[in-house]
Amino acid sequence: MLRFTLITLALVLPTTAWSQEVDAKKLAQTILDQGSAMYDTKNAAAMAATYTDDAKIFWYSKKDSGEVELGTKSGRAEIEGIYRDLFKDPNEKTTSKNSVEYARFIAPDLMIVQGIFQPNVANPGKFPFVQLRIKEGDKWLMKTLQFFVVSQD
Repeated sequence: MLRFTLITLALVLPTTAWSQEVDAKKLAQTILDQGSAMYDTKNAAAMAATYTDDAKIFWYSKKDSGEVELGTKSGRAEIEGIYRDLFKDPNEKTTSKNSVEYARFIAPDLMIVQGIFQPNVANPGKFPFVQLRIKEGDKWLMKTLQFFVVSQD
């Protein structure tokens, strides 16, 4: 009986973990597709509302010297300011795209998402990111965003 139980667990647990990973990736892609559509409306307040009140954005870039530089913004007000700066020209039209490469639930209300963001599919520039999302009510809000300003093109 013990042998049967162990064999059953050995077969079921990997399938369950894989299923959760597939479910997380599917959910993450849905959330990020909605985020791309919202980004294209150029609504800074709406974009900031997808973050927790105490969210943090970290962006990494490389100087000409090759040194890695880190920038940080904290809280919805500062994050909204980033989007206001990005959306200075309301007449500029974009079609952005997020591609989820990996997503995993680390708890029922926590999800890690890793992928690539393309601000405008008509232009070069694809940027890697990592997000920690927290479920609050029926929304999956961003707690942290690490954004790498090193184009993948």
